[in-house]
Amino acid sequence: MWVIPRVIINKILGHAQRSAPAECVGILSGNGQDITGWHPLKNSLNQTTRFLADPQQQLALFKTLRQEQKEVVAIYHSHPTTPPVPSETDISQSEYPQALYLIVSLNTEGCLEVNGYRIKNGQAIEESLTIKD
Repeated sequence: MWVIPRVIINKILGHAQRSAPAECVGILSGNGQDITGWHPLKNSLNQTTRFLADPQQQLALFKTLRQEQKEVVAIYHSHPTTPPVPSETDISQSEYPQALYLIVSLNTEGCLEVNGYRIKNGQAIEESLTIKD
């Protein structure tokens, strides 16, 4: 089970809302399954159905995380108009089998929809998420 601090979920949701109608993208850092850091990144594609984290921002973040002895725990992005389920593109372009892939949907009416997946060998397996205060 993955435990995500509510303050980080709120930051992800805010990032998704500010980025709409384009998808947002970012990284959550920490150690193991302990999520402690939120790192929004620019979507270089600026599209409603695809994302690509800005390569320069991503490299700078990876350097900082190494220095702080933190790791990429999760990668998040938004689906502005579809449910929080990985698309074929999300699955085929996943590069971090150890990471949780979080998807937040803005295609809701007042309730938060966020799902987490492990993506390995072309398969997306939904993970159990708990949001803690």
